[in-house]
Amino acid sequence: MFRRRIALAALSGLTILGMAQAEPLNYNVVNLEASAQRSVSNDLAIATLFVEVNDADPARLSGKVNRTLAAALKLAKQQAAVKVEGTGYSTFPVYNPKTNRADGWRGRGELRLSSRDFDTLSKLLGQLQQPLDGGLSLQLAQVNYGVATETRDKLENELIEESLKAFRARADLVSRSMASKGWRPVNLNVNTQSAMPPQPMYKAVMMRAESADAAPAPLEGGDSKVTVTVSGSIQVE
Repeated sequence: MFRRRIALAALSGLTILGMAQAEPLNYNVVNLEASAQRSVSNDLAIATLFVEVNDADPARLSGKVNRTLAAALKLAKQQAAVKVEGTGYSTFPVYNPKTNRADGWRGRGELRLSSRDFDTLSKLLGQLQQPLDGGLSLQLAQVNYGVATETRDKLENELIEESLKAFRARADLVSRSMASKGWRPVNLNVNTQSAMPPQPMYKAVMMRAESADAAPAPLEGGDSKVTVTVSGSIQVE
């Protein structure tokens, strides 16, 4: 009976030892982070234009807005360098301040355009702010800038290589400082982000031309900063 208990105890000890050897080692683990950053010129402009109309008849109101948007779309599609991102339409009642009752309707139609050709887009925005079908014109709400997808993908791939190289350099430094034989990665995370410095609001009045021959205001895209960060853990041997 005594011998059997010893054998079971010995077998249990071997099992625990085997489990410990199978599990990853959790000592000499160091957390590191490295990043690479680069400024890039914004090569994409996204403009939002709108038309607002008041009318007591909602059907007549919708017709005015739709005709204006249709004329604007026809003009925009003539420019191969400009992409139509979409349109929007909304209506809401207009209340009489004296009676606090709705006595009309206001409709708003929006048109969103994007282009990497700033000169062509600038000229088109000036044309769209001239009277279109029905005598109405669009107004410029805002112009946002960014980096085109293909430009961003190419830059991020380059920054991933740079940040990984910087991560390896730091890992080598830690390994030498600890007088170790080397290191091996435990886990790695790659994160990308971009930021654009604040820029002044692009006022609609800057884009409004008094005549069809007036020179359109130039679009200035500015720069964005793209950053790739590699973080993770290494185990120093």
